[in-house]
Amino acid sequence: VDLPPMFGPVTSRKRAASPSPPPPALPPPSSPLGVSVTTDASAPDGGAGRRHQRVLLDASQMTGDPASTLYDYADSISLDAQFHLVDTISGTDLNQTKIIDLCESAAASATCAIGDGATTSELKLLQLLDRNDTIRGDPLLDASEIEDDGAGSGVTVSHANKVEIVARSVAILEEGQTLDELAANVTAETEQKITQLRENTKLQGNLAFTSLVMFPPRPPPSSPPRPPPSPPPPTPPPSLPPSPPPPSPPPPSCFSR
Repeated sequence: VDLPPMFGPVTSRKRAASPSPPPPALPPPSSPLGVSVTTDASAPDGGAGRRHQRVLLDASQMTGDPASTLYDYADSISLDAQFHLVDTISGTDLNQTKIIDLCESAAASATCAIGDGATTSELKLLQLLDRNDTIRGDPLLDASEIEDDGAGSGVTVSHANKVEIVARSVAILEEGQTLDELAANVTAETEQKITQLRENTKLQGNLAFTSLVMFPPRPPPSSPPRPPPSPPPPTPPPSLPPSPPPPSPPPPSCFSR
């Protein structure tokens, strides 16, 4: 007699491998540090540099020339520069706001500003030259205009044929380069370009360079990325109540014959 098997065929089941967790995200790349170096220079008669990236030169030989001559040469040597004509105004109770308004009204589309160190008795009036402007040899404003407008009294205006050059230099800190090295390189390059501008135009004056370096805040020291937090330990399953003890076997029966 053939007896049926007690068990059916046995099949093996493999648990599917769980996908490996994704690698931790890399920290974002640090942005390069920028450094802006400002260079000052002034002719000996112009006093100490004003620490505002300025160069004061004599433009007596350029009176009547177009300002585009300076801008075109600056562009040819990659010098980012602006050129200002300088008038000196002296008097009593000088009103800077009114004087700027008069300056911008006297020259079409002019942009005017007051130089550093201005007081109510003396100031430097700066007229930003446009490419289409002509380098003038006379004051932009008359003393009578300033007094008639109520911008001061006892006013005198002088124009010493000075051109103030504002040169700006920006560079990026390369890997392995220190901020001091970058500052020295950019300062030297700016000084060389300004000297080249003077030598190849009709500007005159001896340059006495000083530098003001403006760095961004130094970043904190780099530290290795922190490892991701460890996952919490698995929660154990709830404990089952203890199984009752097996029943005691019955006592043996006694038979009497």
